[in-house]
Amino acid sequence: METIESKEQLLEQFSEWISYVKKLEGYGEDVWNEEIAEGKWSLRELVSHMMLWDKYFFETAIEKIYKEETLTLQHQDFNEFNDKAMEYGKKTSIRQLIDQTIDYREQIIQHIRKLPEESYLASYGAEEPFRLPQYLKDFIWHDQGHMSQLDHFIQRHSH
Repeated sequence: METIESKEQLLEQFSEWISYVKKLEGYGEDVWNEEIAEGKWSLRELVSHMMLWDKYFFETAIEKIYKEETLTLQHQDFNEFNDKAMEYGKKTSIRQLIDQTIDYREQIIQHIRKLPEESYLASYGAEEPFRLPQYLKDFIWHDQGHMSQLDHFIQRHSH
């Protein structure tokens, strides 16, 4: 059985992306447009990818759970979703990407934090049940993978 501490620990880890993105604010347009590694996304495309997944899960699951509404989560074609995220990243200002990234991540954290324990631990949906603790664990893992890619990228730009 999950404990309140583990919910808080997961939310703490889940919030690390916010501090990370704030550190990226200091970099110029040239760095934001550069591929993070050969054949990989640019920094702005990667941040857009992370933000749009947060937006998607917030609007179709987290907010719905909080409002006690039916989830509208549907299986996504990852490649198609990520292609759209890349396009969005290319045409959106860095300031806007940073603000949206922080906003959606903070909204998710605040909404999950306010949920009663039974709602936090419940299983939603029949086919592929959505569970908040698992969602947080999956995305912390996802965040950490991208942050580790970015660490290498940032090291190249620090003097």
